[in-house]
Amino acid sequence: MKRFICITLCLIMLLSTGLMTMGVSAAVPEGMSSYIEADMLYAHAVDDTAETEAWHHWQHADAYRDYDEDDLADLELTAGEGVSKEKYFFLPSSVKDSVVVLNTYSTDAKIGDVTVPAGGTASIPVENGKTYEVTIGGTKEVLKIMISTAEAAIFANNPDADGTGTDLLSYLSQDKENSAKATGAIVDDDGNVDNTPIKKIKGRGNTTWEKNKKPFNLNYDKAVSVDGMQATKKLSLLANYQDGALIRNRFLQDLSDAVGMPYASDSRFVDFYINGEYQGSYQLTQKVDIGKNNLIPEIEDDTHLDADGNLKSEFPFLMEIDSGANDTDYHTYSSVARCNLTVKGPELEAGDPNYDAVLNAVRTKFDEMHKAICTDADNMGDLVDIDSLSKILIINELSKNWDVSISSLYFTYKQDADGNWKFFASPVWDYDNSLGNATGVVRQLASMGVKDYEEPTGWWVMYKPGNGSGKTSKYTTLGYAAGNTTVMDYCAQIWFDEFLPAINAFNNEGTADGELLSKDRYYEILEGSAAMNYEMGWLLTTGTWICDHSNLVNGTFDYTTKKYVADAKATYYNIDSFEDQYKYTIDWLNSRTAWLSSQYALGYKGEITPPDTNLYLGDADLDQKVNIKDATLIQKVVAKIETFSTNASICADADRDNNITVKDATAVQKYVAKIPVSTPIGEII
Repeated sequence: MKRFICITLCLIMLLSTGLMTMGVSAAVPEGMSSYIEADMLYAHAVDDTAETEAWHHWQHADAYRDYDEDDLADLELTAGEGVSKEKYFFLPSSVKDSVVVLNTYSTDAKIGDVTVPAGGTASIPVENGKTYEVTIGGTKEVLKIMISTAEAAIFANNPDADGTGTDLLSYLSQDKENSAKATGAIVDDDGNVDNTPIKKIKGRGNTTWEKNKKPFNLNYDKAVSVDGMQATKKLSLLANYQDGALIRNRFLQDLSDAVGMPYASDSRFVDFYINGEYQGSYQLTQKVDIGKNNLIPEIEDDTHLDADGNLKSEFPFLMEIDSGANDTDYHTYSSVARCNLTVKGPELEAGDPNYDAVLNAVRTKFDEMHKAICTDADNMGDLVDIDSLSKILIINELSKNWDVSISSLYFTYKQDADGNWKFFASPVWDYDNSLGNATGVVRQLASMGVKDYEEPTGWWVMYKPGNGSGKTSKYTTLGYAAGNTTVMDYCAQIWFDEFLPAINAFNNEGTADGELLSKDRYYEILEGSAAMNYEMGWLLTTGTWICDHSNLVNGTFDYTTKKYVADAKATYYNIDSFEDQYKYTIDWLNSRTAWLSSQYALGYKGEITPPDTNLYLGDADLDQKVNIKDATLIQKVVAKIETFSTNASICADADRDNNITVKDATAVQKYVAKIPVSTPIGEII
């Protein structure tokens, strides 16, 4: 009844404003956002049709969207040959069992049994994968419904981005430096809407910018929170174009948070729409940037100055090792480390009186830290935080990141808890070419002496060369860290104390709390969004740079012998299946984890015990302990906010009546409060 009243009121509002219907021209209601086009069907992200920024127009899929003219010629295809006959509504996760449709044709549209009047709206029932016959003015179309599972949807709208009538996507795609304002909407999976305008949207990335699925940076007018993320103005939309599993960047960012690394970017999987057209599945993440309400709030553009405007002897800064730095970047060159250092904050303009002084200070301090890492100097801990340095090394070693120490390696210079100035190796960024994804360059790998880069075995970071020439090009900052006794001894301890427990939690079913979720929860969030992404026409396999994901010899860690045990046979995967691409990534990660465990075991000083895989009564989130989080999760499942896996359902039935109800949550609450209960909560099932 509520939805019917809402739609009726909106129809009255639309009719009261009048319709632009002249002859056979289309019927676009007055008061609609300027990106709404004539002769189109639109679906709305929410029931409230008074909200004008979250409309998505139906569109064709294109199996060869990603192919250029040469690709098509090689396949003896012509442009447009892969365009689907049917049209699609690629709907965000806020849409549940029905959707409001707007008809801007000049004649009524009949969708199934529902008539949508010209210039008006109507609600139609929807089901993922369902098709409808659509009749408009005697013409018949087939409409296919797809519904996402992503955590939110992002809409950006501007039909005149350059003032000469160029639409937003076309204008931004012309040049990465092009930027524009936009209206829009942020819609989470519960249907909550935020219409904060976008102050600036522009392209981002280096290699990824050259791909057809473009990545973008968003700068909102004010700080926004997306599905519970920390409120911030600056966000990045990662296309994850080269990652068929769409998970690599998010997992490694969330893992860095789980092990306590500073400035771990929070992110959400979202569906992205420009001017109502679906662009694909993206990862919306906190942009690596300084300033209030941003990822690194301690650094502002003036924190290098004292009260009199003079350069401080010590000041915080953010820098990146960046082989791709060019004349437009605020950067310097370290002849000691043989790499470019791009200063991300404070970022000064040429002509600033402190322009060169800040660069010199950054370079001098970085060179001193680099030398200490190279020599395992006694004062190394005074110059760099050993904990974050070791953790960024493990993140890169675990993932076999192709770009390790070459680009996107950030260091933040600031005071520690005791007031001492030093480098912190963080934040973690840019890991699409990792976790068994990139194949690398055969010639380069041969010159490094690396034969198993694609495999989950073998050391990597120490072999990856830098940008110098000759023998010294082999040794990068993290490469030296990988040969540093102090760092490697520390890595062995934190691997078993922090990393392995986090990865084991990732492999448990049903974990939905904290930043690092379980592998099945990530898959549930991605499944529907990925289906739309690839149905629309983006490729699961994106060229020769990506390694063969069709088979893998997996391995496990033997906790008794402390050895890596490879499977006798390879596991095979369907590379044209998102599910198998995801499985390959997880299997590669777990095999890599097993191999590293066998190596770090040699230097670990504690007792190595296998993870607890037992099921405990009341342990609804399967984290091997019963606490108030389990009661909260049970309540969410009862309220149909969350769902349970099979094992989680067994554990959640705390009162043993074969039914999940609020009584189970109450029983767990009593157990936590040490009130006697009638069932063996906390014991192995």
